Formats: sequence, structure tokens, C-alpha cells
Amino acid sequence: MTISIWRYSHLLLALISALFIFIATVTGIVLAVEPISNQLQPYAIKKAETLVLSETLKILKNEYDEVVTLNIDTNDFVVVSVITKNGKSDTFYVNPFTGKKLGKLIKRASIYEFATNLHRSLFLKSTGRFLVGLFSFLLLLIALTGIKLILKRQGGVKRFFSKVVYENFEQYYHVVIGRYTLIPVVIITITGIFLSLEKFDALPSDRIIYKSFDIKKHSKKLNVQDFEIFKITELKQLKSIEFPFSNQEEDYFMLELKDETLHINQYSGEVISKGETPFIALASHWSIILHTGQGT
Repeated sequence: MTISIWRYSHLLLALISALFIFIATVTGIVLAVEPISNQLQPYAIKKAETLVLSETLKILKNEYDEVVTLNIDTNDFVVVSVITKNGKSDTFYVNPFTGKKLGKLIKRASIYEFATNLHRSLFLKSTGRFLVGLFSFLLLLIALTGIKLILKRQGGVKRFFSKVVYENFEQYYHVVIGRYTLIPVVIITITGIFLSLEKFDALPSDRIIYKSFDIKKHSKKLNVQDFEIFKITELKQLKSIEFPFSNQEEDYFMLELKDETLHINQYSGEVISKGETPFIALASHWSIILHTGQGT
């Protein structure tokens, strides 16, 4: 009786979710190609992650009239927004060792835009996002009931990956393939549910709370490459850095690292305020990586 309940639950959930699973699978396959194609671009520089920020900023300062922002994108490519010696604004991939332009930013292909919109919301906006989140939850239940059925069939956890008794072609390969796809399916569904909840603001706030520090005003301005914080920050720790808008000491550098955000005095290089990246923001970051494969 118990096994029948699990089997019928598994079947019913699969029937209800079949169309969504098909759409999500097809669009997911298309979207899985994107990070692979991005990684094949010639914009990754070997050992760039070990370069300290002060050295890169020094090189960029010498190469361009003004640096506006520097960030590491999801593909681990170094991106800068600068004003050139000719007075023109430009944003591009850069070699952090030489400061030379490597190429223009990758323009996303229309097929990926189409697949993303269909995958996320079925072109139904908020209603579609809710349905995607709901069916992701149902897919998670399918995986969990599938685990229960395999445990019953195989005779416990220890025999989970033991030889499967051949009864018929469909059932045999459903069990064999299912065992090895359960883990990625669970990861994809949990991260998908998390990202859906995030879009509906159903999670705790990820706003950074800053702790401020009292520092003295300085009349002498140090060179950027002499800032102690920049000397100890490697590019692998960096998410982005924004330069001050003016030469007024009240304007500061905003240094965003993987686990915290710092405001840096543009005269002395001292930390004005610091805020740790909230757990929800970190969870969102890793959910995107696990769900999409970006940057891996």
C-alpha cells in the first residue's frame, strides 16, 4: 500500500509537470551552451587572478586618462570603463597586466534572450514566474519521491547503486538513468525555487549594513597604487571597484569584494566604512552559479 502511494504520487506529479519539464529542459539545454561559448572567447588571461589590485590600477592609470570602473564579470573576464587619452568613453575587456584592450563586450545572442524569457516566465511575466517556481517545486517532489521508490526497489541506501533487476526496457533505464541524475535535478530545482522566491521579494532583505570608522581629514593625496588595501587585494577577491566622481575627499572608492563591500578614502586609502555581504546575497550568487553554470 505504501509503495503504491509513492508510485502514484510520483506519476501524478510527473503528469502535471510534464509540459513545463519539457520546456525547461529544452530551453535549459540552449542556455547551457551560453557559458560554454563565453568561456571559449579569448578574454581570459592566465594568472590574472593572482595580480594585486594596486598593480592593475597603476597600469590602467598610465594607459588611460581616467578610470571609471573596474569589475570581474561572471566569466572571470576583466572589464573596465574608462575615458581614453582622446577623451572618449569606452567599456571593454582588458588585459590587467598590460592595460591593453582585448575586445568589446560580448553581445548576447537573441536566441539566448528568447530562451531565458521562456525559461524564466513562459512569456507570462509575474504569473509565469510564479508557475515556473511552482513547477520547480513539483519537480523537486518528483525527485524526492523517485529517491523513495529507488530505495524501496533496491532494498535500502547501501544498495542504492547496486545492480538493477531487468524487468523491461523502459523501467530498467528509467531507474538506471534516474539514479545518476537525481543529484543535479535536486540542485537545479532547489536553486530554481530560491531564485523564484528572490524575484518575488519573498526572502529576507539582502541590504548591506555598513559599519563606519572615524578617520582624520588629509591634505596630501596618496597615489592609488600606494593604498594599503589595494596592495593586499587580489583580482580573484574582486567583484568591482568604482572610482570617486570628484576630487573632493567626501567622495570615495567603492570596493566590492566577494564577501564584503568597502568605502575607501580617496586621499589616504583608509577604510571609511565596511559592510559584510549578507547570507541571502551569497546564497543568490551561488544559486545562479549552480543553476546556470556561469563562470565555470
